[in-house]
Amino acid sequence: MEYFDAHNHLQLYPADAALDAAMAAAAAAGVTGMLCCGTNPDDWGRVLEISCRYPGVTPCFGLHPWFAGEDGWQGRLEEFLRRAPGACLGEIGLDAARDRPGQLEDFAAQLELARAFGRPAVLHCVRDWGALLEQLNKAGLPAFMLHGYGGSPELIKDFAALGGYFSFGRAITEPGRERLRAALAAAPADRLLFETEAPDSGGPAGVTDVVAAAAAELGRPAEELAELSAANGGRFSRGLI
Repeated sequence: MEYFDAHNHLQLYPADAALDAAMAAAAAAGVTGMLCCGTNPDDWGRVLEISCRYPGVTPCFGLHPWFAGEDGWQGRLEEFLRRAPGACLGEIGLDAARDRPGQLEDFAAQLELARAFGRPAVLHCVRDWGALLEQLNKAGLPAFMLHGYGGSPELIKDFAALGGYFSFGRAITEPGRERLRAALAAAPADRLLFETEAPDSGGPAGVTDVVAAAAAELGRPAEELAELSAANGGRFSRGLI
């Protein structure tokens, strides 16, 4: 049985020994692919290094909305995208919970880079789903993934029509998250992904628990959902819908 961790930050492990242990545990659990997502120019080099060291790790480079408004990032981002032809663009997006001027402008610029380079994008969104959808309608991306999806079930069809994938994490197990579980049920099977946000959730190996929880919620065998989401992850990484 194979698993795919659709969103993590392996660069945040404090030491190589801890990262090595987490990756060994992931391999033992059957995790064969994952997206390691950068957040700002200071960690893109580490993300690239990790992707070169461990098989199955796809690097993602982007300016997270928490770092919006900083200068000098765009040229460096283009450089990293050229250095890693198989990289995705991310983690990028909009976050209304953070007062960072320039979020919308930086997000739009990165969507244009994703389109120009033909790269799939990994998106972050908090309480700004309408603006996110508006930008995506203009962007014409090959594919994008809404990490830690927290929008309404009703918006699923709109994002899916534009090429969206939907990634869910441990939050689907939390009490009072009925709307999130309804969104999980509404996501098209061929766009469904699962994530850990590692180092959280016990590292990339923790995606096995997320898949098991989703399978119980959806009434599907865990093995089937694992294989389905692993195939979806491989397709997304290649920018395919």
